[in-house]
Amino acid sequence: MKYHTIFHTLGIRAGLLTGALLLAAAGCDADVSVDLDIDSPNLTGGGGGNLGTCGDGQLAVGEECDHGPANGAGQICRSNCRLNVCGDYEVGPEEECDHGVANGDHKACTSQCLFAVCGDGLLGPGEACDDGNDVDGDACSNACVPATCGDGVAQPPEHCDDGNAVDDDACSNACIAAACGDAVLQIGEECDDGPANGASASCRANCRINVCGDGDHGPGEQCDNGPDNGDHAGCKLDCTINTCGDGEVGPMEGCDDGNAVDDDGCTNACTAPTCGDGIVQATEACDDGNAIDTDDCTSACTLAACGDGLIQPGESCDAGVENSDGGDCTLACTIAHCGDGLVHDQGSGSEECDNGPDNGPQKGCLAGCHLNVCGDGDRGPGEGCDDGNLVAGDGCSPLCALEECGNGVVDPGEQCDDGMDHDQDDGCTDLCRLPACGDGFTQPSLGEECDTSNTNSDGGACTLSCKHAVCGDGHLWLGVEQCDGGDDNGEDQPCKPDCTGAICGDGFVGPGEPCDDGNLVNEDGCTNVCKLPTCGDGFVQAGEPCDEGPGNDNNGTCTLSCTLPVCGDGFVQPGEGCDDDDLVQTNDCLNNCQLATCGDGFVWTGHETCDDGNAVAGDGCYACEPAKRTFVTGGTYNGNLGGLSGAAAKCQTRANSAGLGGTWDAWLSTDASSPLTRFVPCLAGYSMHGIIVANSFADLTDGTLDSGIYATETGTSVSGSEVWTGTSPFGAATTATCNNWTSNSSLDTGEYGRSGLGTSAWTDNGDPGTCNTTRRLYCFEI
Repeated sequence: MKYHTIFHTLGIRAGLLTGALLLAAAGCDADVSVDLDIDSPNLTGGGGGNLGTCGDGQLAVGEECDHGPANGAGQICRSNCRLNVCGDYEVGPEEECDHGVANGDHKACTSQCLFAVCGDGLLGPGEACDDGNDVDGDACSNACVPATCGDGVAQPPEHCDDGNAVDDDACSNACIAAACGDAVLQIGEECDDGPANGASASCRANCRINVCGDGDHGPGEQCDNGPDNGDHAGCKLDCTINTCGDGEVGPMEGCDDGNAVDDDGCTNACTAPTCGDGIVQATEACDDGNAIDTDDCTSACTLAACGDGLIQPGESCDAGVENSDGGDCTLACTIAHCGDGLVHDQGSGSEECDNGPDNGPQKGCLAGCHLNVCGDGDRGPGEGCDDGNLVAGDGCSPLCALEECGNGVVDPGEQCDDGMDHDQDDGCTDLCRLPACGDGFTQPSLGEECDTSNTNSDGGACTLSCKHAVCGDGHLWLGVEQCDGGDDNGEDQPCKPDCTGAICGDGFVGPGEPCDDGNLVNEDGCTNVCKLPTCGDGFVQAGEPCDEGPGNDNNGTCTLSCTLPVCGDGFVQPGEGCDDDDLVQTNDCLNNCQLATCGDGFVWTGHETCDDGNAVAGDGCYACEPAKRTFVTGGTYNGNLGGLSGAAAKCQTRANSAGLGGTWDAWLSTDASSPLTRFVPCLAGYSMHGIIVANSFADLTDGTLDSGIYATETGTSVSGSEVWTGTSPFGAATTATCNNWTSNSSLDTGEYGRSGLGTSAWTDNGDPGTCNTTRRLYCFEI
């Protein structure tokens, strides 16, 4: 019975040990170590076989452990001699927590008795996800929340994530990187209308506001030539088209005063006013737009008037200042003739008198405009008789008086007879004639002031009305008066108050005169032809550098606006090849008004790609053509390039992808072709991204380079790379060309050089390489 009990105790202890091991093997707590102190049964009566007490340090029947005084809460062996294991509600060694049956992988205390934390790979309370790593840029962030736009971490497919709700910074609220054209106004952008951005739009393709002067014809602009805009150019500074009437003197305009007044200093056609332009200016009495002097307006823009020296309609003559009532052409511009009332005794005239309709028999002036004198057989005024002789005693005295006059008897032929009392004003003259003006006797009682008989004349000192000739009587006193308009005399009339004719320079503004300052100075406010000063009058006035009158010409020595010709005035003058009225050096006309030419030192837009102002070859620009460009390809190829054409196509593709433009060929040779025979020599030289490689084709093929070719089409340095050539340093073909660049076999070889070298090794490294190896290409612009 004793032995049975001992073996039973051993069996219990073995069972406990087995249970503990099974618990550990089952993973109940992988971090818990179980220490079992099992004493060998004292079959001879030792304590190992006793039932013992928990805490005595001896593992007894029913105990899982017993560490004696070390037993207790939080220890490996609890105070009840039970092993401290995860799930027993007691936090043991290596445990952070223990909620017993409430432990779990998705609970606050995990099944491993560890606190649930973000990053443990277990989805714990309050966690939306937990991928067990510290990668913040995957689908689950380090805060155990799913990646979302706005969390500050850029996750695929996000372009960016700045963690804020600001939509107009570098990253939008949709986690898309800000870019011009996204319709969101970002820092550095002036505008962004999204798809509406573009040429001629309010917002240009570069997100800059379309403004006047940017060279882009935008909304509200009539034009925009960028730096060529100017107030005297075709497109003005405010991007409106320069038109006549806008107040700016544009191309082909002589002036522009910005108004619609046609008769001021600048016409509505923007030309300086001139006589003959059809517009009546302040200085003109008329302007009919023609050079005809015989119509109502002369070619000097004065109203047609008698005395202007031009025969107008209604005039039979006009000798100008030579007109005279005693001359061949009267002051009324009629041809002098007997009977016109004017004594034509000048020029070709031989009249002695002319009383107009009063000429005739028994008149003071006979029909032939000769004076009626005693003895001419015609009894004229004051004659008692006229028997055609001067013989006395024949009944008619030599004085043409009836020889019986004075007997106090009115005889036949007598009008009266007062006995010749020598009183001529008593009603009967001594000629036995009734008193009458023209009888040679002054009768004050009849209002006569004078009477010179048949010499009375409205053009003489005694008029036909027997009045003394005076200025203002309306009769021209020949030899004394220049004119006499009677009551119409006046300082501003053709005939002045002193009966002198109005003339330019008399100080009075007469008919047809805009001004009259009484002097012969042309450069003051009134010219010596009594015209107001205007550009085009031929006189240099204040503010005018020149004035050649009708000789003014925008292409001459004085422009239509009376300015001296200067380079930049928009008019091509002698010695100028052009004049475009701008300060742009790169268009068709330079600032020195000479036509753009190759060699002038300015790049002529649209015609030249360079202009260094010299004829030196090999300096990067020759004949206004730049040096041909070269690069080494950014990619590598085996020896099967598709022949020369395939290699050239690869160079062209590389150049196009980098935006280089131009036409390109590869520095390769075949049995039938080489750069020496295929390339057209360039006198400007060859350059790599602005660095001169060779000054000429001869320099390119002389065995060395001025600078090695090491930059790719994008400018990246690949110095030291192997480059297929099949070409000697002198541009000729070598024998190794990968079967004319159609083979990628390891059995074939091709000559190659090294990029970046200036020695002959740039194109011939010495030993050829197998064609299955990849190498770069040299590309040259042709």
